[in-house]
Amino acid sequence: MTVQEQLRALVHKHHANFIDQIACVDRLLSDRDAQGFAPPASIVEAQGITHQMKGTAGSMGFAHLSTAAAELDTSLKQLKAVAGPVAADRMQEATQLLAALHDISSETTPEMSTLYNADLSQLAK
Repeated sequence: MTVQEQLRALVHKHHANFIDQIACVDRLLSDRDAQGFAPPASIVEAQGITHQMKGTAGSMGFAHLSTAAAELDTSLKQLKAVAGPVAADRMQEATQLLAALHDISSETTPEMSTLYNADLSQLAK
């Protein structure tokens, strides 16, 4: 397998992982108690995932995914600062940003990565 083929396989792997991570964040942000409050632990875990996505998406050549993950990450950091469970009305921005991230990911393919067809000989110089 050539280096380019290995890189493409890595791009495919990360793209599939982004889809799984978004689904996980969705589950975490949907987690509510009987009064409709989101538990702090769910927000902390979701923010950790979006932070990782932000960096990995950027490194793997998915700038739009990275930007959308960064916006959600910022929103979740603000929610993390709330002491205790978070009311549903305070979750609206994060929910909207998650929907936008989901939309971007569903319109993105591995082939859209800037690394997918990168001329590796030029990168080595």
